[in-house]
Amino acid sequence: MKAINQIKQYIEAIPAGRPFAATEFQHLATSENVRKILSRLVRVGEIKRVARGIFVKPKKLAYVGEVLPSPYEVVKSIAKNTGETLSIHGAEAARQLHLTTQVPLQLVFYTSGNSRTIHIGNQKVKMQHVSPRKLFAPGTVKGNVISALWYLGQAHVAQKTIHAIKKQLSEEEFNDVVQEMSQMPAWMAKQFYLYQQRK
Repeated sequence: MKAINQIKQYIEAIPAGRPFAATEFQHLATSENVRKILSRLVRVGEIKRVARGIFVKPKKLAYVGEVLPSPYEVVKSIAKNTGETLSIHGAEAARQLHLTTQVPLQLVFYTSGNSRTIHIGNQKVKMQHVSPRKLFAPGTVKGNVISALWYLGQAHVAQKTIHAIKKQLSEEEFNDVVQEMSQMPAWMAKQFYLYQQRK
């Protein structure tokens, strides 16, 4: 079977709206051949390029038309392709936990890889390198809490901050965070310890 037919079959099996990387086809053809085939499929409208080396088969919804994946989904696909660890930025984690009302002007994600800016459609997205300790449990509630507190910083984290977090979480979620005190810097763990002592 020709490489183009194999690649088209592979793409057909991918759910619409899920980003995929060009490297997923390296077992089917040479890198150069894969690039040419994907470019051809982009030209005829079967797939869209959403970032360098990342493509998608758009979802098509009635009254809306084509729906492309979110920047987070695209960046996750990039990270999976490169083997990086990825997390939402501390500012976004703090916003989601209602610890701040500020909305970041630019989308930024933490990564274990190199810092760089990528283009997703017409949008610039920054991938910012951080130390492994700031990438604790990415994609989880407890990871987001710790990331948010790192972002706020020691001077802005107090007992009222911990109380505000507890109000946003279930009892189980909050206990999960408390159990990770050994993974926190001392100033952060101290606030949770003091909060627990108040019970």
